[in-house]
Amino acid sequence: MNHKHLDIFTGLKDRDLRREGLLIGEGRLVAERVAAACTLVAILAEPSAAEEAENLAAGTCPVTVLPTAEIAGIAGYPFHRGLLVAATRPETHVFIPALESTALVGARRLVVLPEPTDPENVGAIARSALALGWEGLVLGPSACDPWGRRALRCSMGATLTLPVYLAQSPLDLATATDKGWSLLAVENEPGALETGNAVQKDWVAEHGRLCVLFGNERDGIPVSWRSRCAAAVGIPLAPGISQYIQSLNVAAAAAIILWELR
Repeated sequence: MNHKHLDIFTGLKDRDLRREGLLIGEGRLVAERVAAACTLVAILAEPSAAEEAENLAAGTCPVTVLPTAEIAGIAGYPFHRGLLVAATRPETHVFIPALESTALVGARRLVVLPEPTDPENVGAIARSALALGWEGLVLGPSACDPWGRRALRCSMGATLTLPVYLAQSPLDLATATDKGWSLLAVENEPGALETGNAVQKDWVAEHGRLCVLFGNERDGIPVSWRSRCAAAVGIPLAPGISQYIQSLNVAAAAAIILWELR
């Protein structure tokens, strides 16, 4: 057993993996997508997944097969998904150079998350965006890791396929506007356009290329980002429910909005 490679999986701390330029994918489907998009470094598998692990590795990286309980002890949490793969991280795309190059020529729909703090929401939003035909995910400088273990699992590997762009600051939105993108905030606020409303559909038709901004569930969209948006769109809640619920989970809201605006 090559303990040097086994050590990659110990504790699965995303910040350490990020610093080393690595990611961890868990589960058979995510492992396949990681193998297709990245260079594998090591694989850790339960006996039931040993053959699949060898096929994924194809002789390019070490494969370690251990009982489930031992994998759980190494990973630091109960493990039931058969496979863990370690791989090199995808290339990071910076938003402004992408806007100023040919990378986004022809693109019409981008999702912007200025300060997402929950990797599971980031993963779920990326999965919806990819499924509904959106063409990129733009993350602010303090965003959680789109290639962390939980984000990858909740996206079912979508963050490896959907282009991810890193914005340096809200000022990047001014460049997007100069390049012909309209900025739309998702906020339930006075004067917001409503999903499914003819006015909202007319606005979308008029403005064409859209960057749609979603805030985190605690603080919403930061003012420095929201102030650059031309309008807001909201999802009306049931009458009389606001004393109990003020908004939807951001991943659920994103699925609705991205369907409406695609």
